Amino acid sequence: MTISIDEDIFNVLQEMPRTVSLSEVITWIVKSTFKEIKAGRELTSEELQDWMDSTPEGKDFRERLKEHWGPTVENLDAGIEKVKKSLKIKRSK
Repeated sequence: MTISIDEDIFNVLQEMPRTVSLSEVITWIVKSTFKEIKAGRELTSEELQDWMDSTPEGKDFRERLKEHWGPTVENLDAGIEKVKKSLKIKRSK
C-alpha cells in the first residue's frame, strides 16, 4: 500500500519523538477511520479512547502519544479530517 501525506502533515509527524513511530500513528489513524466508517458516524472522543484502551497496544500507544506528543496531536486532527473528506467513501446499502 502506498500512502501519500501532505507535506505540512509529514513535517509535523517528523517532529514526533522516537518513542512514537510514524508507522504507529498512521496505523491507528487508519484503524480509527475504519472504525468510524463501520459505525456510520464519527466516534466521540470518549468512544475513541475506550476503543483504543480496549487493547494493551492501543492503550500503550495512546499513553505514549499523549505523554510525548501532547498538544501536537491536535494539529493532526485537521489533517485527518482532510483525509476523510478526500476519501469520500460511500456506504452501499
